[in-house]
Amino acid sequence: MQDKRRHKRYRVDLVEINGKMSLADKVQILDISLGGISLKADRRLNIGNEYLLKLHEKGKDLEVKGTVVRSELSGIEQKADGQGVSIFTVGMMFKEGFADKLADFLKPIEQTRKKEEAPSVADRRLNVRFNITTPQERILSYPLQFKVKSISLGGMLIQTEQALEINGMIPMELSLISDTAVKFIGRVVSCAMTEHTGQTNYDIGVEFTDLTDEDTTSLKTFIDYLAGSEGKDKG
Repeated sequence: MQDKRRHKRYRVDLVEINGKMSLADKVQILDISLGGISLKADRRLNIGNEYLLKLHEKGKDLEVKGTVVRSELSGIEQKADGQGVSIFTVGMMFKEGFADKLADFLKPIEQTRKKEEAPSVADRRLNVRFNITTPQERILSYPLQFKVKSISLGGMLIQTEQALEINGMIPMELSLISDTAVKFIGRVVSCAMTEHTGQTNYDIGVEFTDLTDEDTTSLKTFIDYLAGSEGKDKG
């Protein structure tokens, strides 16, 4: 079969290239306190992993980092197309250093919540968990590492532990030689599941978009390096 790619793709057997991407999902908050949060997500969040939660309430925005301490399957919900999706209930503990910002963000919720006895001492509020009576969707961002299997000037084939949606546009960063980092928006063009020694991974084809001139130059320099190494190896 004739290769119809615009750019020759090079394998990266001689040098290991890794990168990271930033994924984002909408989640439903169940309750929240200064110490942590409980939420529902349509994706399994791994215990011990760190995530960034973007909150919005009455014109105020807050970004807070948290670590997953509990993640369990809680049910199946039907999408609009009738397809079932797994729903997970997740508990996260906030990282240190966000207490003051969280206290300010939660103040309107504290003032309007209904309970018999409101705590009057600020320190006691650390143990109070506010139920969100009208759950709203929030944005959860998290990093995902990937390994590059082959690369060209137009895109790359990567391997990850998670499937990605075709035509999804994802912020990515590629670490090249000499501590050079190339940032771009990757468009997912293919996604195929692979299994090896019981481990499930996904081979994902990514097209480079939104590359700056500087990043394009860095990428071309790296591709030239791979081309030269490949020629020496054949010789």
